[in-house]
Amino acid sequence: KMTDAQLQARLRHSKFDGAAGGRPKKLLSHVLKMASMMEGSDNLAEFEAIYTQFLKDLTLYEFNMGRIQVVVDTSIRECQAHKELQGEVAADMERTAADIAVLKEQVAHERVIRANKEEYAILAKQAEKLPPRSKTEKNKAALNEQLARLEEQTCVQTQKMELRKKQFQLMLHMVDELRRADADPEDAAMIE
Repeated sequence: KMTDAQLQARLRHSKFDGAAGGRPKKLLSHVLKMASMMEGSDNLAEFEAIYTQFLKDLTLYEFNMGRIQVVVDTSIRECQAHKELQGEVAADMERTAADIAVLKEQVAHERVIRANKEEYAILAKQAEKLPPRSKTEKNKAALNEQLARLEEQTCVQTQKMELRKKQFQLMLHMVDELRRADADPEDAAMIE
C-alpha cells in the first residue's frame, strides 16, 4: 500500500486526466483563490463559481485516483496470480522431470526386453535348424551302445593281447631254452 508521501510525490509528477488536462496544482490554485476571496472579496457569484469548479475538479481527481487505485489493486492481484502460476509451473516442471526420469528407466528396461526377444528369436531359429530332441536322444542312445560295445571289444582285445604277449614271451623263453639245449647237448640230456 502506498504511503501519503509516496502518493503526494506521485501526484506532483503525474498528469491530471481531467477534461482540461490540468495538474493537481489546479486544485491548489482553486483553494488559494477561494481563501483570498474569503478574506477580501464580496463577490459571492465568483466564489461560488470557483467553489463549483473546485468541487468538479476534486470529484474528477478522486475519480481518477480511484481508477489508479483499481489499477494498483489489479496489478497486485496479477503479481500474486503470476507468483502462484510460477509456483505451479515450477511444480509441473519438477513432476515432468520426475516423469521423464521414470520414462527413461522404462525405455531402458524395454530396450533390454527387446534385445532379449531378438536374441531369443535368433536362438529359436538356430534351434529350429537342429534335429528334434527325440532324434538326438535316439542318436545319443545308439552312440552310447556303440561306445559300450567298443569298450567291451577293447577290453577283450586287451585281454587277448596280454595273453598273446605272455604266450610270445613263453615261446621266446622256450626258443631260448632250445637254443641253449642245442648248443649244450649235455644239458639237453639232463632236461630229458
